[in-house]
Amino acid sequence: MHFKLASQKIRHHYDDDPATVRSVNHQRLKSVSVRLASTIAARNIISAIQRREIVHRLDIGNSSMGDEGCVQLFNFLDSPAGRRCKHSLTELYLTRNGIGAKGLLAVSKFIRDNDVLRELCLSGNPLSTDADVIAQFTTALNSSRLCTLQLIHNGSLSDTFIRAFLPSLNARYLRQLGLSATNITRIAVPTIIEYVTSSRCRLDQLQCNANSLTLPGAREIINVIERENYSLFRINFDDLHIEEYDGDDVERALAWQEGWRILNNTTQRNLMRKIQVKAQAVALLLYSRALFLRSGMRDLHGGAPDFASVSALNRLSANVENTISAPSMFLRLPEEIQQEIIALLAPDLSHWQRTRVVAFAADFRTLPHLDEYHLEPAITAHLPTFMRTGLSRQAGTTAKVPYEGSWKPPVWWECMCPEVKRRNCRTLHRWKRERRDVWLTRVGCDVWEPEFAMRDAEL
Repeated sequence: MHFKLASQKIRHHYDDDPATVRSVNHQRLKSVSVRLASTIAARNIISAIQRREIVHRLDIGNSSMGDEGCVQLFNFLDSPAGRRCKHSLTELYLTRNGIGAKGLLAVSKFIRDNDVLRELCLSGNPLSTDADVIAQFTTALNSSRLCTLQLIHNGSLSDTFIRAFLPSLNARYLRQLGLSATNITRIAVPTIIEYVTSSRCRLDQLQCNANSLTLPGAREIINVIERENYSLFRINFDDLHIEEYDGDDVERALAWQEGWRILNNTTQRNLMRKIQVKAQAVALLLYSRALFLRSGMRDLHGGAPDFASVSALNRLSANVENTISAPSMFLRLPEEIQQEIIALLAPDLSHWQRTRVVAFAADFRTLPHLDEYHLEPAITAHLPTFMRTGLSRQAGTTAKVPYEGSWKPPVWWECMCPEVKRRNCRTLHRWKRERRDVWLTRVGCDVWEPEFAMRDAEL
């Protein structure tokens, strides 16, 4: 009996994606110099980008780019020829490309003030432990809207990178951070504890498995997360390095079971509270639009008003409009009663979270613009003059609408779904979910806030 081996290459699920550029690992590049290989790889990727109408994903791992190719690629993306790709790119995978300090600086320049990129994978690269390079990378990361950062399997990073990276990390939109197999030891435990207990940590997921944190070090982090962290709901500390003084097998097993129990209860608590806070914040936005939306509230945009200023301006605006309605009657109530009513609508939100949602809802400039000019007369005809002015766009305007950090595919791709199945489109659901997450982060309702902690911070 003879067996015929299939010669067809195994296909990746990205291969049929018209908005994805994938690199092909050519074995010939292994036989040339590193500099020449990186140049050839970068040119091939740039050519593939130029042939696409739009690019949302660059899956160019293991392409032998190195530092030189990385610099060449990002110089192209910053040029007029590559700017269209930069403004649509949401996922960037640079796994195992031999990227060092020079390449990391090029990546930092690319993600600085980037409102579109959501996922960045730098796994399997040596990167850098230089403090200045790490500082520039962290600063750029803080200014972006990156949601996922993967640095796994970078054994050269170690404690030096973590102790320089986490204390400066203040990325409001970062939800997933992968630090698995980065040679972290128990020395970095205080640094990790300081980050996860600070207001700078808004993470949903943290991967620290396959490191040398040791069992006592992991227990320290778990205990602190239980007491002071309300954001993380998925944490991985598996495959820890075990030392002799950690006890015998039975003691270690019992200690880890107890730690796992605490961690499981804590993550479930955080997850449920996040779901409640987000749902109540969205619901409160609808109520607040009806109650507090007044033209006078434009003076509060961008500030941090308290509830008294919001209520006072709305009361004044209601008197000027001289209308008798449910909202105007609500504004005549004492401020304390107004706050109690709002608190009943969103009981799991802190006072300052409710105030931020109300202030956002009260500013008519936060209303979405109408992109289709022919719909404006029909929709805004019944509205007051000031609202029609705020909602309408000038004819022929060239103002650019930001992507809001969302993954929004082109119309010709997203709308390929039949009309009856479009409500189940995963692409459309992801776009809506991420746009909502951007708003929740903006008003600080992406995580549960304990009231007592807010009061202690003011004292």
